Amino acid sequence: MDHAHLLQRTGRNLPGFHGRTRPAPRSPSRTHALYRSALPHSRRHHHAHLHRGLPFLRHQSLARLPQHLPPHLKRHAPLLRLTGQSEANDTGGPMSKSPSELSLKSSLLRLKRMPLLAFLCPLLLSVILAAGCGSARPISIALSPSSTQTDQGQTIHITATLTNDTSNGGVTWTLTGMGSLSSETATSVTYNAPSNISSSQMATVTANSVAQTTKTASIQITVNPSPQISLLQSLPNGTKGVTYNQPIAESGGTPPFTWSLNIGALPNGLGLNSSTGAISGTPTGGGTWYFWAHVIDAAGLSADNAFLSLEIDSNSPPANPVPFVNQPLVPDVAVPGGPGFTLTVNGAGFVSGATVSFNGAALPTTFVNSRQLTATMAPSNIAAAGTASITVINPAPGGGRSNVVFFPVAAPEITVNFSNAPGSPIAPPIRADSPNSLAIGDFNGDGKLDLSVAYTVRVATLLGNGDGTFAPAPGSPILMQYPPWETLATPYAGFMTVGDFDNSGNLGLAVAGRQSSDATILLGKGNGAFTPSSAFVYTQNFPTVCLASGDLNGDGNMDLAVAGDGSGLPVVVLLGYGDGAFNRVSTSPFGVSSPATFVALGDFNGDSKLDLAVASSGVPGGASGLTILLGNGDGTFAPSSGSPIPAGGAPSAIVVADFNGDGKLDLAVTNSGSNNVSILLGSGDGTFTPSADSPIPVGTAPVAIAVADFDGDGKLDLAIANHTSDTVTILLGNGDGTFTQSAGSPVPVGKGPISLAVGDFNGSGRLGLAVANLTDGTVSILVQQ
Repeated sequence: MDHAHLLQRTGRNLPGFHGRTRPAPRSPSRTHALYRSALPHSRRHHHAHLHRGLPFLRHQSLARLPQHLPPHLKRHAPLLRLTGQSEANDTGGPMSKSPSELSLKSSLLRLKRMPLLAFLCPLLLSVILAAGCGSARPISIALSPSSTQTDQGQTIHITATLTNDTSNGGVTWTLTGMGSLSSETATSVTYNAPSNISSSQMATVTANSVAQTTKTASIQITVNPSPQISLLQSLPNGTKGVTYNQPIAESGGTPPFTWSLNIGALPNGLGLNSSTGAISGTPTGGGTWYFWAHVIDAAGLSADNAFLSLEIDSNSPPANPVPFVNQPLVPDVAVPGGPGFTLTVNGAGFVSGATVSFNGAALPTTFVNSRQLTATMAPSNIAAAGTASITVINPAPGGGRSNVVFFPVAAPEITVNFSNAPGSPIAPPIRADSPNSLAIGDFNGDGKLDLSVAYTVRVATLLGNGDGTFAPAPGSPILMQYPPWETLATPYAGFMTVGDFDNSGNLGLAVAGRQSSDATILLGKGNGAFTPSSAFVYTQNFPTVCLASGDLNGDGNMDLAVAGDGSGLPVVVLLGYGDGAFNRVSTSPFGVSSPATFVALGDFNGDSKLDLAVASSGVPGGASGLTILLGNGDGTFAPSSGSPIPAGGAPSAIVVADFNGDGKLDLAVTNSGSNNVSILLGSGDGTFTPSADSPIPVGTAPVAIAVADFDGDGKLDLAIANHTSDTVTILLGNGDGTFTQSAGSPVPVGKGPISLAVGDFNGSGRLGLAVANLTDGTVSILVQQ
């Protein structure tokens, strides 16, 4: 309350105040009435408002008008700041002069004499109201960003909320740091984060009040690089039965993150934490597992396609090996209804307690040594014509069933006559599909041979009816799996090999990626159906052209030897862990003369450890021929003396057997570049020499070969697929390592034969052939009656 107001109400002077007081007038003064009558009607409205404000304004100091006038009033400030000389009012009595106080009546009397009075009244009202309300309240600004962190190339929307901004002027925006602003309004803006940054960057967005320029508000934004998963070839190794915990390496991005796997799988017993990206748990099996990790950050950006692998060591105790059976059996054929006899089985990896199995039934077996067993064949076993499957089973721990060798029960014949079985040739399951490889086995356990065919991008399994005809297996065909490390649009199926890769007792398949560095493992269910292993097999060879399966380190699990001619690498060895997963041998690959095109297994030096015979195609910079890699029994190999062994032009396929009956393994090699077959006789120490009639001419571009006793004379014969001749050549063995072409050979087949498989498909006791014809897409089933 100011002095003048107190004087009016109390009649007392306050110290330092020298004015006089009297009761407030009960009615408008005469001066005021005259002033009002002089106003035009349109101004009287303003005057009425002015009069109603007299009690309030009567004692206001016009000297204390607001210091910060609105711009449109500043030019009138000298006129409005009156000096305050007293005037007599209509009730008499002068007021004391005051340099700082002036009554409204005194001001009006002075204004009455001014010609601009009518103009200034509204102006005066604005000033008086401003003076009565005091100074404007300060403006405050609050910023609401959608986030204070983002990734490169992303945006953040920012809203400004202003308090006491009566002018509604809003804000202007400024940016300090990287990035840009767009979509600016008085109350909002969009921040655009920079792109292609390698580390986190900071930016500051500031809002400046238009009405009160000293009022600002700022936010600081962190811009992160896009999330990246480190492209590791492998995570730290784990061990079976030992707790594992390792986060996937990641950089950039805006937390929090969400992790997942989108291709491949983790080792059994391990899981991925979706929030932390940590792989943890206790592995229950061994092998190397390949997968893609996928991460999404808070800004919605993601990273994946990171080829990661995790190797688990098996930590398993020593075990018995999976046995391997050589060809031929001795004898390798029997006449129906003949007497019983002793069967001699040669091979590798036999242990005490091993048994010889005849069509799944154990025969009385004698362990001779790790390379030989004998078994008693009863007359009842050979009473009727047919073909038996001979295997060897080693006892646990480890152990398992060997590869199959066929034992025909049939009378010998002078000539070999093949004809198409009913329904042959077999068309592909998908039109225009092409077969690349064949594999045979009893996949559903009914005692009848079945057939698996690797077509372009799928594997079809045909269950044998025992009469030369086939029917699709359940779930057939199976599409090839897309490996995590490949960018090809389509995974292709290539060479196949048979084996029990998960120790289930059921035959499975390993399928080479014909245009990739992988092998797909198809685990058998025992009913003719297969399921892909969740563990991909990285062969390292591109493309993977050939696989051979056997127990290469003697631990009771099936392993793989892989040839790939396009990568410049020789042979890669992958050790199996009995769960469908494999680990690469640390010293693999093993040197050969040039990139490998084919690999075959056998014990070439008689130490009961599997060795490798590797064909080299003679690509530029490499020699054409064979390399013998002698096994050390632990999955490692070393070249034999005398390697490489000369062969014909562009060797393409190999079979291993004893062609001259000396108990030592020999080799037969197709040479697609010279249109012949080389016969190399083993010395039993890993060295070989050509037979008397080697090389033997055959059709053009021989690319596949199979071995069996087709005529039942106890001597091994050969079948050769001639790719551009569209024929199969039959070479009958003489028992001394030499061969003679059979009458009726070559046998016409479909166009472009590329793969062969031997089996008795009609139960006649005579071995026939399955032929994959690449060019016309068919499979020919050739049987003997």
